[in-house]
This record gives sequence, C-alpha cells and structure tokens, in this order.
Amino acid sequence: MNKQTKEWSRARLCKPKDNLTTEAGKRERFVPSCELECSPVSMSHLIGWEYARIWLRDRDIFVQQRERAVKAKYIKNDFEWWLRLRKTSKKFCKVGA
Repeated sequence: MNKQTKEWSRARLCKPKDNLTTEAGKRERFVPSCELECSPVSMSHLIGWEYARIWLRDRDIFVQQRERAVKAKYIKNDFEWWLRLRKTSKKFCKVGA
C-alpha cells in the first residue's frame, strides 16, 4: 500500500538497473556540500540565499579542479636543441679553394 504524504521531499533520479551507461555517464558529478548534509533545510538560509552562495563557491572549486585535471600538458618545442643534434662539423664544399 502506498500512502501519499503531504510533506515535501526532494526528488531523486531513479534509473533502471539495466540502464546503459556511456563515457559521459561515468564522469564525476557536481554535488554541492549543502546537499551532502543530512540536516533539515533551513528557511532562513533559503531566504538569505545562503544555499546559493554555498552552491556557487562549491561550483567554482569543482570547475577549477576539473580544468586542472583536463588541461592538456604540452612540452615546449626546443628547435635549437633539435638543430644542434643535426649540425655537422664537416664542410662538404670548400669555397675559394
């Protein structure tokens, strides 16, 4: 028997067990710290936009960590070193001889 309550509760995503996953589904999801807490929602925090501030701060930290992890690592080309390896000390043409 399913009782209907008149109490508010947070909606949760429900996926079937045989749901196909992709590479995008395996990525780390952003979850703000205020949602990880098990304390009840404070109306004063909602009215004062405290949850929005927490969400923005956590999002900025998440984006910075994500960019640092995804950032391509390039090695600067050193053409002078490459040319020094291929430079010969022999003279093939004698000019003025």
